[in-house]
Amino acid sequence: MTTDTSFERARQCFILGNTAFEAGRLDEAEKHFLASLLALPGRPSTLINLAATRLRLSRPADAIEPLRTAIAAQPGDAEAWHHLGTALLETQQHAQALRALDHAIALGQAKPAAHYRRGLALVALERPAEAAQAWEQTVSLDARFTAAWVDLGSLMRDLGRPARARECLERAIALGADDPLIRFQLAGLQETAATPEAPPRDYVEKLFDGYAEGFDNHLVEKLGYRTPQLLADGLSSTGADRFATALDLGCGTGLCALPLAPWVGRLDGVDLSAAMLDKARATGRYDRLAHGDVVDHLLKTERSYALVVAADVFVYLGALEPVFQGVKRVLGPGGVFCFSVEAWDEASDAEASAVGQSKGEASQPGYTLRTTLRYAHREAYVHALARDHGFQVCATQRHALRQDHGATVVGLCAWLRLPGA
Repeated sequence: MTTDTSFERARQCFILGNTAFEAGRLDEAEKHFLASLLALPGRPSTLINLAATRLRLSRPADAIEPLRTAIAAQPGDAEAWHHLGTALLETQQHAQALRALDHAIALGQAKPAAHYRRGLALVALERPAEAAQAWEQTVSLDARFTAAWVDLGSLMRDLGRPARARECLERAIALGADDPLIRFQLAGLQETAATPEAPPRDYVEKLFDGYAEGFDNHLVEKLGYRTPQLLADGLSSTGADRFATALDLGCGTGLCALPLAPWVGRLDGVDLSAAMLDKARATGRYDRLAHGDVVDHLLKTERSYALVVAADVFVYLGALEPVFQGVKRVLGPGGVFCFSVEAWDEASDAEASAVGQSKGEASQPGYTLRTTLRYAHREAYVHALARDHGFQVCATQRHALRQDHGATVVGLCAWLRLPGA
């Protein structure tokens, strides 16, 4: 039975909690809301405010139970459903999050944030077209919702709508967004005259940290990836029978290790993604693994090698001059350098002209950034790099490297050797 005293105590604690919340004193707010619930258990408004506080404290899992309790008492509370959707989204329960957000919107929760979070859930559920609709709704409700413009632009690029992608990303920049990845995406959409030499480092690191789980299965089983085997098979063109030491640049989860096993003695690897390196370490096939940028590693390591391999790494590097300098530094006389690139030729230039202003060969002859945010390189550029850095070209071959959205990605594999024993 609720007494006047307990009700008054609950009310005072509730007011103190709201005051602390508005002032940003979130730990204090949580304590007051808990005290209010102790005096008056199960009050929906207090439960909702407690959950909102825990969401602000980055503890979404702790927000779910009070929200479910509040909704059981007041199933028509749109704000509670919105908070529940947020908590479920942040705990990676995407299908449940989508249902909760749909409830919130159906109950009249017209906040742009509800539609934005709905889009995030739909992307996670691999329903991109519906996510695009959700984000279009977001920016129609709030034209200054910068995050929605950024995400919508990225999604439109993925969906093959470059004009809308450029429009969205440019709008985000006009609103003050300064993430280097936005301008990098615009460059991939052929919106800038000069191709960037490399992507933002954080972008590549986060991309592969998030891709580490299930990477091998997705790349090999679904996309038909076979570059490591192609590079290993082509080593016979170099005249070598075996390599005492080898370095796997951008080793990822270690897909090169097995095909290289008959060819190498000691195998080292380096990768920018710590999560990928954990997978490579678990294979037990590497003698030493280093976490870092491949160019930095080549310029700083004290080890030397007979073979350096880079499978599907240079799609995340435009200018390859620093790589060649570093590889030459670590290779001994007669050392071999083999790698793959996506092939860029006159036929593939059609992709650039189809999405915007094509970069002319005179301004950037060696490489281009595609809408996929992967670089492609000219074969002539590879030969010029080999010549300028003193490598002999043992062989180059074009191969189908993998599938991408149903299309075959054509690559160029190269096997180079330094003169000497």
